Amino acid sequence: MDGRSWMDYCNGVQGFINFATSILRNFSGGSIRCPCRKCKNKKYLHPDVVTMHLLHKGPVYGGLLVLVTQRIICS
Repeated sequence: MDGRSWMDYCNGVQGFINFATSILRNFSGGSIRCPCRKCKNKKYLHPDVVTMHLLHKGPVYGGLLVLVTQRIICS
């Protein structure tokens, strides 16, 4: 991944975390579902841990996370 793609991905991850934590029903006990390849939306984790999982392991659905997050935030 080149520098710009990596920065776009990092921004998308942060946008996803901001979006997920802004919806109270998704933000259970200070945790959100982790959509990384390992957790597959089955584990509730602190947003900082979810961020690290997404940056190190990637999302379950490849780059879809970034595209969906950017469209939601920009809409």
